[in-house]
Amino acid sequence: MRRLIFVALIATWSCLPIVSLAEQALNLPDHSANQGKQVFNQHCATCHRSSGGGIEPWYPSLKRIAALRDAEQMIETVLTGRFRRGGDMNGHTIPIMPAWGQLSDADVAGIVNYIQAQWGAGSEVTINQVSATRAMLWELD
Repeated sequence: MRRLIFVALIATWSCLPIVSLAEQALNLPDHSANQGKQVFNQHCATCHRSSGGGIEPWYPSLKRIAALRDAEQMIETVLTGRFRRGGDMNGHTIPIMPAWGQLSDADVAGIVNYIQAQWGAGSEVTINQVSATRAMLWELD
């Protein structure tokens, strides 16, 4: 009986770290391209379209932009918007991209990872990179 209890305690004890790691993983924010697709569709697809093709010249094609910009520049663009010159073209107002700084670091990383995976170089960014970029940008203000 003692041996059975001892074996049961060892089995239970050896599973505890695995369970706690699994629980920790469930609580981590998701910054994957898959999660980013959902955030992209909610915040970005209205202008850039779910295809990433945009509506030129008003809303640029992410297929073109993602190939020209590295992931760090994409993080900055999502956080601060793009301060290109607005104005009129052929009687239509050209909007300026809004800043999405209110999004969480995980959401911003997810958006950038989705854009990079779909149309860019495919380099993945981390939540820590977004946090560092946000801190650097806010220091400049």
